[in-house]
Amino acid sequence: MSNENNDTVTVGEIEFPPRKVWLKTYGCQMNYHDTERILSHLSGLNFTQTTEQSEADLVIFNTCAVRDLANQKFYSHLGETKRLKTNPEINPETGLKKNVIVAAGGCIAQTEGKDLVKKYQQLDFAFGTDVIDNIGEMVYRAYAGDKKFSVTSWDRSENYSIETKITHGSPMAYVNIIKGCDKFCSYCIVPFTRGREKSRGLSEVVTDVKRLVEYSGIQEVMLLGQNVNSYGKDNGESLAQLIHELESIDGLQRLRYTTSHPYDVSDELIEAHATSKKLANHLHLPVQSGSNSVLQRMLREYTIEHYLGLLAKMRKANPEMVVTTDIIAGFPNETEEEHQDTLKLLDAAQFDFIYAYTYSSRKGTKAARMSDILTDDIRGRRLREIQDKQMKIQENIRQGMIGKTFRILVEEKGTNKGVIKWTGRTSCNRIVHFEPDNLDKDYKWHWVDVEITSATALSTQASLIRDLGKKL
Repeated sequence: MSNENNDTVTVGEIEFPPRKVWLKTYGCQMNYHDTERILSHLSGLNFTQTTEQSEADLVIFNTCAVRDLANQKFYSHLGETKRLKTNPEINPETGLKKNVIVAAGGCIAQTEGKDLVKKYQQLDFAFGTDVIDNIGEMVYRAYAGDKKFSVTSWDRSENYSIETKITHGSPMAYVNIIKGCDKFCSYCIVPFTRGREKSRGLSEVVTDVKRLVEYSGIQEVMLLGQNVNSYGKDNGESLAQLIHELESIDGLQRLRYTTSHPYDVSDELIEAHATSKKLANHLHLPVQSGSNSVLQRMLREYTIEHYLGLLAKMRKANPEMVVTTDIIAGFPNETEEEHQDTLKLLDAAQFDFIYAYTYSSRKGTKAARMSDILTDDIRGRRLREIQDKQMKIQENIRQGMIGKTFRILVEEKGTNKGVIKWTGRTSCNRIVHFEPDNLDKDYKWHWVDVEITSATALSTQASLIRDLGKKL
């Protein structure tokens, strides 16, 4: 997002001089997509983004309620903003103290918005997940003098229609195709923070992606949803059909999607992984536990046998397929035997990577009402055992990459032990580091072919074979 001049913009009865907004995003890719929408809307009110909170006129937190760690970070960071009100910076241009506006949005704000603005004096307003596109109106209200308000209403319309907003200037874009979730897993707060499932029309999504490719130079798209496999059910459409339509867009090089629910993986979608030339060789399929009894208490609607059957079908359809997953360690009253079942699953599934967390209670969920005998120490020990076992599996899998060639989209440059290296991501979502042939050359957003020279559980090194440029 950029501001080309220093002109004041008049909106309604208020003048908006050039101002800066600082945004902190927590949680999933959906939240990062929402942040881009916020930035896009605020550009119309003369805001440009800053990475320095001290420069900001507007501070926004885009929160996540799914993980306890994200919760704790938000509350800590929000508490620190009290100084912006009690000891405000001096605007060097006017010599006056800054009137910094502080706002909180996202999942925590959806469920706790009214309480947040009451508890934290520095917080001017809160807004939920379904009013992201009204951020301009809310900022206008704040600058008009309306403070301490909360907007958390749900979109009650039957149709879900948006246009993807991007501000980052990269060839990758997140495209939201479905919002909400109807699963109500016993541990999950998402249905209460994002609402029920509602899909965009297939033709609208295709038109949206075509526009991004043609006018914004987008080459890689990540299709987003809390349960992306349920896409189109309310419209008589499907994710597999959408993938087939997107496949034909000239200039689009790579497709990804997340997050999936095992219950809704169809044979039609598996077939798409076999036939699509642009669909990435990566599937993120959260399993959460290796124990059928735990899955039953979680209300996950599938068994481990069904889950492993899906993996077998996917890998048969696409032998290059890489699978990652989510695992919760220490679900309420998890027995040692149930924990051992999860360790056995790691051997059977051969995941390329896992996101593992200890269980954390979420107010309003069924699991939060369960009596629980597990301690934090037990949960921590089980998490470490899961992580340690996965690291060994992962390192063994990554050794198989050595000597193979991969095409990656280069994302950034960094320095490791004084050596300049560029970093990109393969179709199978593995991060690869390589040394440039020319230290002065900018490889950012180039497609390059690399040969893997060494690998560990967490790091993959490569040599550059050829630079294909910014467009294939």
